[in-house]
Amino acid sequence: MVLSQDNSTVKGSGVASHYLRVGGTLPAMTSSPGSRQDQLRANAVAGRKLSRHQPELHESYWRTHELAMAEGSLDRMTKELIGLALVVTMQCEICIAFHLRGCLRAGATSEQIYEALNVAVMQGSGPAMVYAGYAVEALDELLDENEQSADDTERPPIHEH
Repeated sequence: MVLSQDNSTVKGSGVASHYLRVGGTLPAMTSSPGSRQDQLRANAVAGRKLSRHQPELHESYWRTHELAMAEGSLDRMTKELIGLALVVTMQCEICIAFHLRGCLRAGATSEQIYEALNVAVMQGSGPAMVYAGYAVEALDELLDENEQSADDTERPPIHEH
């Protein structure tokens, strides 16, 4: 199965409905609207609390992140798309939202994001299909938010892979 914007089996609650019908369980990412933002905020608060115990470690992580994502032979958008595909296969819900934001901020189109998600599905098979569906739902939410407000320039929340 290939993800596309007009494929109703992966948009909205389609993926969730399918897995519930076949007796599967769903991670928290499919809960009520706005829950992703709540998860991101809660993760950021917890991350700041954790970083106080070993600030050098967390500063080192963010420095590594900044170096890895800096423009080089690959532009920032390409690196964010790669990051998105990786975290879909790693099944990291908060990381998906983090890298989706990064993709949009770097100028990625919905179609480019869908292509990256299809690469993740090819590599990660069934589990990646589920998390790619979550990414599609999160993308829809982020695009709706972007239409409603100006670009948010604050630093993304701390996350772990």
